[in-house]
Amino acid sequence: MEQSKVIIYVRFNTDIDQEYVDNTKKELYKFIDMIGANLVNEYWEILDKNTESGIIDYIIDECMRKDCSILTYDLNSLHGYISGAFYILGEAFKDQVSIFFVDPDSSLKSILHV
Repeated sequence: MEQSKVIIYVRFNTDIDQEYVDNTKKELYKFIDMIGANLVNEYWEILDKNTESGIIDYIIDECMRKDCSILTYDLNSLHGYISGAFYILGEAFKDQVSIFFVDPDSSLKSILHV
């Protein structure tokens, strides 16, 4: 069976504390080990909530070239705003790139606003 390939992308806001960063990293690596995936690359950004990332389009292109998926923690680690995260999900979907969340429960709660 072919091993899954993933690229980690995590975006934090500038008000993040180191403990949260460390916990997110730990959870992502634990998930990769659990599913037995091959980590192709990883991108970590700390941006102001109102700042657009210049790297996400490149990451989607890289996933298309290397036949891999994007792995992130939750919707907030994909973009500072839910609408921005949905836009990225749509762009990846158009290019047939899957985005997986380590914490899907918080992603679902964000979508449903609960």
